[in-house]
Parts: sequence; C-alpha cells; structure tokens
Amino acid sequence: MATPDEPDPNAPTERVEPAAPGRSGHDAGPTRRATRILRPDTGRNTRVSASPQSRRPHRPRPWQRFLSWLAGLVSRLVIRPAAELEYAVPAELRRRYAIHDRIGAGGEAVVYRAEPRGEPQRPLALKVYRPGHDINRELLDRLRARSSAAPHAPAIHDYGYARSSWDEETAWEAQEYFSGGSLRGLLEDAPLPEERAREIVSAIAECLHYWQDSLNHNHTDVKPENLLVRSSDPPVFALTDFGGAVRATMSRVYGGLAVTQDYAAPEVVEGRREAPAAWWSLGVMVHELVTGRRPERGENWLVARSTGVDVSAVADEEWRLLARGLLTPDASGRWGYAEVRQWLSGERPQLASSRTTSPIRFADVSHHDPPSLAFDLLDRSDKGEVWLGTHWPTVRTWLDREVNDYTFDRGYLTDLEQRPERVHVAISALAARFVPGMPPRYRGHETSAEGVLRLVSGEQRQHAVLREAVEFGALELAARHWCDHSECRTEGTGRCALLERVHHEVPLVMERVEERVRLLASEHGAGTPARHEWDTCWARVAELVLDPRAWTRQRRLLRAQSWHPAQRSNAPRLAWWRGLRTAGLHGGSGSTPVDTTAALATALLLLPAASRAGDTQREHDRANSRARWHNRWQRAASGCVSGWYWLRERLTRRSQPGSTAVGDPTVGEPPATGHDYPSRGGKAERKRLDRGMRQLQKAMGAGRCRRFVYPVALLGLVDGLGRVLRGDGYFPGDNPAGAAYVSLVDFSGDGAVRPVTGTASSVAETLGDSGQWWYPVLLGLVLFLLGRTTASDRRRARTQLMARRLAVVGTVLLAVVLLGSVRALGGGVLIPLDSLLG
Repeated sequence: MATPDEPDPNAPTERVEPAAPGRSGHDAGPTRRATRILRPDTGRNTRVSASPQSRRPHRPRPWQRFLSWLAGLVSRLVIRPAAELEYAVPAELRRRYAIHDRIGAGGEAVVYRAEPRGEPQRPLALKVYRPGHDINRELLDRLRARSSAAPHAPAIHDYGYARSSWDEETAWEAQEYFSGGSLRGLLEDAPLPEERAREIVSAIAECLHYWQDSLNHNHTDVKPENLLVRSSDPPVFALTDFGGAVRATMSRVYGGLAVTQDYAAPEVVEGRREAPAAWWSLGVMVHELVTGRRPERGENWLVARSTGVDVSAVADEEWRLLARGLLTPDASGRWGYAEVRQWLSGERPQLASSRTTSPIRFADVSHHDPPSLAFDLLDRSDKGEVWLGTHWPTVRTWLDREVNDYTFDRGYLTDLEQRPERVHVAISALAARFVPGMPPRYRGHETSAEGVLRLVSGEQRQHAVLREAVEFGALELAARHWCDHSECRTEGTGRCALLERVHHEVPLVMERVEERVRLLASEHGAGTPARHEWDTCWARVAELVLDPRAWTRQRRLLRAQSWHPAQRSNAPRLAWWRGLRTAGLHGGSGSTPVDTTAALATALLLLPAASRAGDTQREHDRANSRARWHNRWQRAASGCVSGWYWLRERLTRRSQPGSTAVGDPTVGEPPATGHDYPSRGGKAERKRLDRGMRQLQKAMGAGRCRRFVYPVALLGLVDGLGRVLRGDGYFPGDNPAGAAYVSLVDFSGDGAVRPVTGTASSVAETLGDSGQWWYPVLLGLVLFLLGRTTASDRRRARTQLMARRLAVVGTVLLAVVLLGSVRALGGGVLIPLDSLLG
C-alpha cells in the first residue's frame, strides 16, 4: 500500500497530488522592464487550451526573435544582478507597495509585510501567488465590500494580476495585517488550561460558522496557520488563505488539492470539499489544545477513512467526546456547529452510530464504502488488476446488496468475464464515479490533459499505455474527473473538454491513418509500420489534438527533411511521401481538419520507411547518373580517337605520291563511331573536342590540389589562433614552448629574414590584411570549401576547374599572409603548449 510521506510540521501547506498546471515550460528571461519591450513574444499563457484544433499557434516573427536574443544579451552584459525581492515580487507591486520583509510561504503563495506608498502607517499582508495558482475573485469582491466590518475575515485592500520578473502573469492580493500572529503561536503553549481551551474552541467554531453560514463558503484548508488572531482576550480569529475556500453551493470543485495533510479530512483527499471537512480540522486542533500534539493518523488515509482516529491520548472524558465527535470518519455523522455549541453549553450530543454495511476486503484493507475501495484500487493499480480480475462478482454483489448504489454502470464489471484485459477500465470507471476529485489514472499513469502530454513525451511503453487508454475508452472516464481548465468550467458540462476531444478525435484520425497506410502499401509498397511505431503515432495524434504548439513542431520536422543539414533525409525523393507532406502542411481542397491531421500523422509515421526507400532511390538515381555520364564520356572519347585516326590517315595519303584525291569520299572515311562529323569546319570541331577532352582530364585531377590547399588552410587557422592569443602582448614562460617562441621571435627579426617577412607583410596589407584574426581564418575556411568543391563528383567539370584556379590563387595569397606573420603562426602552436606546460 502506498503510504504518504510525513510532512514537515514547519512547512504548513503541502500539495497533495495536484493536477499539473498545464505549463510546458517558460523562458527565464531578464529581470527588468526592458524585457516586455524587447521580448514581445514571451509571457504568453502556455496552459493546455481547449481551443479548436484548426487554430494556429502563435509564431514569433523574425524581428521578435532577434529582439528576444538582444534582450538576453543585454540582460547578461549590462543589467546588474537583481536582489531577492526584485525576483520574487513583481516590479508593479514594488512601485505600489513598500516591501519590508517576508512573513511566510505556503504551497500556493508567499506572504510579505508591506505598506502602501503614501500610507506608511497602514501595514498590510501582501500575498504573491506562485505560477499556476489563481485568486478567488468572487470571494475577494464580497470581502472587500464588507471592508473591516467582518470580524472573522481579513479586510481586503486590493488584488489583481502583475507581471513577474520572469514575465509571467502572477496573481496577488493585499489584505489586513494581523500583528498578533496566528493560532499556531497559542498552540506552542499547549496543553492549555481548560477554560482557555474552551474559549479558543468557541472562537474557532464561531469563525467556521461565519464562513459557512454568512459567506456560504467551505474552507477546506483550516489549520492554525490560517487562523489569524484578531483579539487574544477574548479570542477572536479571522480565517485567511482563500485558496482553500469553496463556494458551498457548488456541486463540483475545479483545481488541485492544496491542503495540509495533518488537518485534512479523509474525504478531502477523495476530492470532496464539503462543510464537514472544516470541523474535522477543528477536531485535530482540539486534540492539540488538550494534549499538545496532533492525533495519530495511522498508516495512511485509508486507515483513518475506515477505522477512525485514535483519541485515547485525551485524558478528560468530556474532551474525548468532543474529539470523537469531530473526528468521525463518516462526514454525514460528523459533528458541526450545532453539536459544538451544545457541548460548550454542557450538553452531551450523540455520536454517530456505527456502520451497518458489511465491508469488502481488498488485499490487507477492509473498505466500508465505494469511495474508499475506488481510491485504493486506483492507488494500487497493479494489485487491483489481479484482485478485481477475479473478485468482480463480489464487488458487484457488494454494491447491489450492501451499498445499495445503482448509479454505477455494472457493465464495466460484467464485461471482465469475456474481456479480462479491460480490468483497468473498470478501475477507472469506479474512480470516475466515486472519487472524481482525484486526478485520473490508468495503469498507474496520470491521464489528465497534462498527464497525457507527459505520456506523449515519455518512453515507448508509455505510448502503449496511452494508446490502450484511448482505444478502451479510459480517457472518456478520465474526462469525468474534475479539472482546473477555465474553458471546461465555462462550458458547464462538468467534464474535461480536452480529454473529450482526445477521446473522440484521436480514434477518428487514426482510422484515416490506417486507411492511408493500407492504400500506400498496396500502391507504392510503403510497407507496414511496426507495433511500437503505431503506438508512437497514437501518442503523436493525441498531442496534436491537445497542444496547438505541436503542429508547429511537427510541421517544422517535415520541412526539415528537405533542407536541414542534420535532419534532412531522402524521403522527399518519393512522390507519394511528398504528397502526404503537402497535405499535412497545407491541407487540400475540401479537406477537413481531421484529414489534415491524418495526413500529417501518416507522413510522420511512414517517415522512417520513406527514408529507407529514399536511400535506395538515391543510390539508383546516382547509378543511373553515373551510367549516363560514363556513356557520354565513352562516346566523346571514341569520337576523338576515331577522328584522330581518320585525320592522320588522310594526311598520310596526301603526302604519298599517287594517293587518292582528297575530295574522294570513298577513301579514308572515318570509322563509324555513332557521331556524324561535319564535312565542313572539321578542324574547328576537332579543336572543340580536344579542348573538351583536356578539360575533362583536368577536372578529373582537380582534386589533387588539396594536397597543398588543405595544409595551407590549416596554417591559416593556426595563424588566426595565434593572433587571438597574442593580443596586445605575450610573455612566454620558462619552459621549452616559451623558449621556442623566443627563438622564433629572434629568427623573424634576423637581418636575412626580416626583409622577406617585411615585404610579405606589406603585400598582405595591400591585399586587405589589417592584422585582424579573422582574415587568415576566413581565407582558410574559403580554401577548405574550394578544395572540397574540386573533389566533388557531383560538380560540373567547369565548376571544378574554376574552383581549382581560385584555390591556387587563394593558397598563394594565404601563403603571403603567413609569411608576413611568422610570429602569429608560431604563436598559434607554442602559446597553447606554453599554457599546458605551465
């Protein structure tokens, strides 16, 4: 059984399995106002959106990307490091409030002591929420309207949103500051005298009753740190931390559970935020008041949920009755305000009767209600798979006869008889019905909208889990869980619209993908992808449906197959794959978004096979090209040879006495070579053929110039390195490398060598060398490219010859530059050696 870790008592608020806020990452930009001007493309909401699939994501323009880069450069070179408060508190709030010190921090926000600018005698508590958390605007408006007339709620000064130092939209609120601290300070002296403890219990009960009766809000994170002391004698408390306040009339709650485990009721972890949860927290504080410590929760939440809490540490029978009444596991039988008032007046309210439902035992835990069982099955899905696969009839009978719950569809259980592989779907169905407040899971993996994106970016086995969840309909069950997407709340369906889209659209898209793959396999022999490739395709389609930014990434990947040096492949050589890519990038006439998505997914799915087929096609095309050039060469060579023999025979016959007339067409005809030589202008034609022959021969040997081009180019790079390292001056060390450098300097200044180097330096200056490091480096890189061009078989002969001539000229030019900077050339080798030798 999974047992939650014990929380740190000094860290009051801990997040219990929160739903991910949906942010896929953000840039940590500079910390000044210039950021918003120089980086207009940052700070956008990256939460998973329920916008239509056809909506295109924001694409930064080139000038925006340039400004973003420039802002990063300025922030690193010009702007000084910011102080801690400048990072934590947005600049807008620092202009409005004078921040003095930090009061405390929790799982949702950080609280500072501040004063409004211009009102130095009005202390406030400034609460700056962490990214992903929002304010309760409705409740704040109501409290602000009441001003300071409400004794059990702090007065609200202002609230809103501001841009943080990381250019994120951050929520904040400024409220009344309580100099008396919180109830935690009073509990430090526990156990307290009975009369004092009664006063505190009465004050807390009045505060909770005010929130539930007057404000109609259920506060589910009641703890000593959130009960601020307005008056100590008599005690009056004000409840703060509005992140835990929930409207009492709401049937469903959206958002992750941000609660303190030691003070949270068992049903809170199951997702129910109701009025009895606050009175459970009062029961824990009662135990602390009279014993000085919190009660033991047992091994985990399930033990407290099914067996109750041990209050035997409370010695007084009357106080033990109060603790037992408030710490009743069953929320319907738990004491509330009426029972607490009766107890304070000296009466003895009745405790809830014991359970009459026979429990069902899963593994080593007995469960008296479906929420407890569903939570345990979801928490231990591996054991639940084995147990539910054989005990589903017992669960069905227990629901019918003991629980008398007929809202759960029994088909998920009876279906296991014929299809036992759907046991995890049955677990998901139980969780969706009985613990909808928990984040949905499937095979131990979270299947919320954010969890699906994490599965997409995970390993191959996670892709298989996601595919199974979509095919079996587990995401439709996951959509019944509560989510914190504002778009889903706006629709008012009580379902996660994002998961509904994945559930409906992904199978439809994959059906089109399978049709295309079968068609391409039969017509073009595209092949059939492997099982793991299909799993990845399902995950990729789910990402395209969920995240609009995925379209940009996948389309960039498809375009990169033609131009990117590191990602390009030979897949675009195939006409059928190019057609798929065009349909996925731009769509077709009359195509729907589903068709476009299917084309894009198919192109990505068949990309490995298309790349392999493209490699084969490339080799075939290159072989054909070589054959064509070889035939052309053979025809040209044979024509030249046959023409030469024909000319020599003609000249020989003319020089002999009694030879046949030159004009006789039947004598000395050249042999048939497949070329028809013109009877006129034969000399010019022969010259042209001979010149072409020489060019081809020279082009074939042009690559041999690399023997001297590459070494000179390498020396140019070394010379540039030496110029950088020498800088304004260099002082060699006492080692062999330093001694060699001194010898080199003496040699370059010798009387016999100095005129040569001086002349070369003057010529280099005339050719543009100003002593900068980039000049020899640039020449060296150009020579490397020219040498590569001369040896490339895919280049034309004329291009190879031109590259060879330029390479020779560049080599001579770089040699002159190197001769004029002998010290820098030697420094490029000796200075690094001097640094290594120390």
